[in-house]
Amino acid sequence: MLPIIQSITITRPVIVKVRVTEGYRGAAAVELREALARLDIQISRLDFQQKRITELEKKNPRGISGDMQKIEAERQKVLESRRLLTDRLKEISRLEDGQEIVHGRVESLVDIKTGDRWDAVMSVELVVEDNQVVEIRRGGSS
Repeated sequence: MLPIIQSITITRPVIVKVRVTEGYRGAAAVELREALARLDIQISRLDFQQKRITELEKKNPRGISGDMQKIEAERQKVLESRRLLTDRLKEISRLEDGQEIVHGRVESLVDIKTGDRWDAVMSVELVVEDNQVVEIRRGGSS
C-alpha cells in the first residue's frame, strides 16, 4: 500500500487583469503606436522589395514570380497585423476608468492539502493598477 500524502505543491494559472486608468490608456497607446510604426517600416521594406523584383522581372522574367508571391503574402500578413493593432488602439481609447481588462496569464506555485477546495485553489486573479498589484483575488471572486 502506498503512503498517503497530505499536501503537494503544484502550479496553477493566474489571470492578470489591469484596472484601466488614464496612465494605462496613455502607455498602451504609446506602445501600440510604436508597434504600428515598426509595421509601417516593414511594409515600406516589402514595397521596396516588390519594386526591385518588378524591375528584375523585366530583365529576367523566369523564377521571380515565386519571390513576388512570398513578398505579397508577407505584406498581407503585416497589413493584417497593422489592422488588428489599429483596432486595438481604438478599443483602448474607449475604455473607461476603473474597468478591468485581462492583460495576460502567468503561473504560480501553490501548496494544496487534503480538504482544500479545488475551485478556490485554482481560481486566482491579480489586479494591477498603474503598475502596482492592488488586489489578489482567490476563489474566482470578482
